[in-house]
Amino acid sequence: MSKLEAVKALSDAQKGVAVAVIITATFLISVSVGMNAVVFPTALESYGASNTVVGMVMAIEFISVFAISFGLRGLLRVISLRTGLLLSALFRLPTLLLLAYFTDISMWFVLVFVHGIGNFLNQILLQTWINSLPFKRSRGLSMALFGTSISLGLACGPVVLQMLDNVSAQIGQFVPMIDRVVERYLGLTRPEAVLPGTQINLIASAIVTTIAALPTFLGGMLIPKFRMTEGSNITQAVRMAPAIMFAVAVSGVSILGVQSFITLYGLRNQLTLDQASLLLTAFMLGSILLEVPTAWVSDFFDRRYVMIVLVFMSLICAAYLPIAIYTPYIAWGLLFLWGGVIGGLFSVCLAMTAERFSGEHLISANAAFSIMDNIGGMIGILLIGVSMDLFGSDGLPYVIMLAGVVYFSFALTRYQVR
Repeated sequence: MSKLEAVKALSDAQKGVAVAVIITATFLISVSVGMNAVVFPTALESYGASNTVVGMVMAIEFISVFAISFGLRGLLRVISLRTGLLLSALFRLPTLLLLAYFTDISMWFVLVFVHGIGNFLNQILLQTWINSLPFKRSRGLSMALFGTSISLGLACGPVVLQMLDNVSAQIGQFVPMIDRVVERYLGLTRPEAVLPGTQINLIASAIVTTIAALPTFLGGMLIPKFRMTEGSNITQAVRMAPAIMFAVAVSGVSILGVQSFITLYGLRNQLTLDQASLLLTAFMLGSILLEVPTAWVSDFFDRRYVMIVLVFMSLICAAYLPIAIYTPYIAWGLLFLWGGVIGGLFSVCLAMTAERFSGEHLISANAAFSIMDNIGGMIGILLIGVSMDLFGSDGLPYVIMLAGVVYFSFALTRYQVR
């Protein structure tokens, strides 16, 4: 099938409702992920886990994207897209609740891995759903709203934790009641090592991820009804649109590279901790505030050229960073622009994926999209870490510049940009 009949039949109003449902669900899931990014490592550290173990547990969630991506076609031969979205909630909710009652590190590996499968299954299916909607002139804007909902949700996660901390005394009154219910129906008791604050945060994250399932449940009639039969696989999707997929990898290198190392980069270049922390804040604000207008502009131009320009601008931002870092205000402005460029690149590539693929091929394409994004991020983090050890702090921009140069060599001299 070349198009999804259920999607083609939607009116403009129904498409608007579908976009609102997708963005709301994506935002709430991202809030939960942002909360977990703080709760998971701090909880493990309180249980006596080493930094290496903490890193391994956090990495296992990202590794789960490969498991779900390569198993997605087989899964969707059995269940529908709608069922898959609801199934993803069943992976997320129980694992977060169980994590609140386990301190065993091996159990954390298993539960975090399963939780990651639920998160990425949800992300890929929501991404497929929004990509399948037949927009005329607003695809870039819709993809940007989707991408911005992810960034905004991740940024709000730590804020929610801070709000919970401010009312921890009031919420703490309910902890004994929760413990009694869990012990009665699940036979689990909270170990002494699990602090009430950690337990509250994990349960709160579980509540948020449950609420995130409500929009897709209420908007279930708008979800495309189809199953996988015969279609392209992930490697075929990469071969069919190499310029798009490798641009996504470049985006992954920049996003995770900057998020992981920009604060350290600032400290090594004589910035104070507050000044260095604002570098990451500026980058995230740029991603949130500039992603929508950047991707919206692509609705009026050939997206291939917009994609190339954004990769080039990322390269320029990386090249200028070693100069700008000595003047904090210029550095913050540069990081703000850089965040918008990379956020826009992600959304433009997502819009191009929707235009390049259709029907059940879109499932494999979105799985390939997520894999390339994560591969780029993981390789980028490793190379930046090694490069900063070998060449000093400027190893960060060097690696991102290298990624841009390699992409241009690939896209402009060897392969047709699709």
